[in-house]
Amino acid sequence: MTLRRNLLGLLVATLAVALPGAAAAHDDIAGSSPKSGDQLDEPIDRVVIDFGESISEDVEMTLLLDLGGSDTETIPGTAYKDGDTTAVLEFEELSRPGRYFVRYLAPVPLDGHVVAGAITFEYGDLSGGTNWTVWAIFGGLALLVLAAGVWFSFFRAPVVDAVDDDDLDT
Repeated sequence: MTLRRNLLGLLVATLAVALPGAAAAHDDIAGSSPKSGDQLDEPIDRVVIDFGESISEDVEMTLLLDLGGSDTETIPGTAYKDGDTTAVLEFEELSRPGRYFVRYLAPVPLDGHVVAGAITFEYGDLSGGTNWTVWAIFGGLALLVLAAGVWFSFFRAPVVDAVDDDDLDT
């Protein structure tokens, strides 16, 4: 009887340790288009996520534009299940360069666990490019300051007569 209790206790302890590990396996996705971290030069109007396992119809996906700091703007879109393991988020074609996030929440009907997380991608040139107007104004002001310096140096400077060293000995 004691051997049975010990074996039963060992089995329960093993299951208690193993089951949370199996549920935690739902934390990653199998892939996405675009891939997380991608830099896009062409605008897109949809994101596809493959969860790698069967998901329910209640999938949720939200597109957010990073406005800097902790501010974001939600971009309207429609999410739906598209196949046994994939979901799609459709939205109007991107028009603003920036860093985008797609948050997802997909219930797994097999065990009731929810796959949750986010992917990120960047669209357009985030460096800001060269602002030629600012450089033109700066260059114009620099030339104006130089011209004023030349005018004061040559035309407004007092005329000093040459002095002999003999005149200073008095």
